Amino acid sequence: MTRRGEIAVYAGQGSSHSWTWLADLFEAKGVNDVRFLDAREFVPHLGAGTDCAIVSGGDGFRIAESLSGNGFRTLRKFIEGGGMYVGICAGAYLPLPSKLGPFSEFNLSRTRIENIDQRIHDLSGVPTRVAVPYGSCSIVHPVRGEVVVEWDGKELLAPIYGGPIFKEPDEDQVLARYRGFTEKTEFQMSRVLAQNVVIDKVASVKCSFGNGALILIGPHLEHPSYPDANDLFLRTLDVNGRVEVPRGGVVDYLALDKAVADLKVAIVGLENRSFVVGKKLWDGSRYMELVRAIENRTWTMGVDLAEEIATSLWRVREDLKAMKVGVETDADASTELLVESTRACVDNHFQALARGR
Repeated sequence: MTRRGEIAVYAGQGSSHSWTWLADLFEAKGVNDVRFLDAREFVPHLGAGTDCAIVSGGDGFRIAESLSGNGFRTLRKFIEGGGMYVGICAGAYLPLPSKLGPFSEFNLSRTRIENIDQRIHDLSGVPTRVAVPYGSCSIVHPVRGEVVVEWDGKELLAPIYGGPIFKEPDEDQVLARYRGFTEKTEFQMSRVLAQNVVIDKVASVKCSFGNGALILIGPHLEHPSYPDANDLFLRTLDVNGRVEVPRGGVVDYLALDKAVADLKVAIVGLENRSFVVGKKLWDGSRYMELVRAIENRTWTMGVDLAEEIATSLWRVREDLKAMKVGVETDADASTELLVESTRACVDNHFQALARGR
């Protein structure tokens, strides 16, 4: 399939920070025909002019709830009509076989996952980055961080942060396998158990549906620290960027600059604290990546958007300052506000780049 249209990236409810890695990669390579959309905009955008939809990492349960009903129906029609769906990490779980609503509305692949355990029911005290409940079972994450992946006979490095480990498919095409660990791999169970669950298992599959296809990827090939994986990801999407990437000058919005600086100070103040947002564990480093995504793209903003985002960042800062010590469960609203502010900034930026600003 040769790409000629626009890419639509989901950055709505349930999204984590990892979609900003897509923004960094696309911008660095001059791929500007990309929209970053919330759930309200993402679904109607899957029409004329869009031929690739990407759903990346985050809280799969919240993403599924946001796309439930018309969203999943529209996605099915989009793929069946010739569109490409790319699911990364949480986005790769969405189309897999499930009887659990609302996942059951989007069963387009018959490939099942290896990292599910029917014996583990009580997850009291277990961090969500290690295991999450899934109906009567638990989805477990044996390792985090850097792993060795084999794709098209070539080994490369890429990180995994809760993405699926697939069983051998009956119908879908195997694109990649997990081949090994490195000194940067973080083990969340014994190395022997992790090796049994991960090594030589499937890391990515391609599923045909109607005239279109789904590419489901466990590791984050788009992570900015892995250029070989980045190049592979772009080839998989069949995208070509511009040779010269436009660079902006300096546009000073004092209120926004101050809001960004003060929020960064508040985030540093979180130190090593973490907090639960939905079913995902967040920490200050994820917040910081979102803020930097804004900080690097202020030069294409208009005054109104700059003022709107500055106001939102002040609200996030005040919420963070008021947080209690420990693992928090009250960060949902501030996190969603920061994600939405970042999305609005990044989407505006790419529209400006596409216009040649």
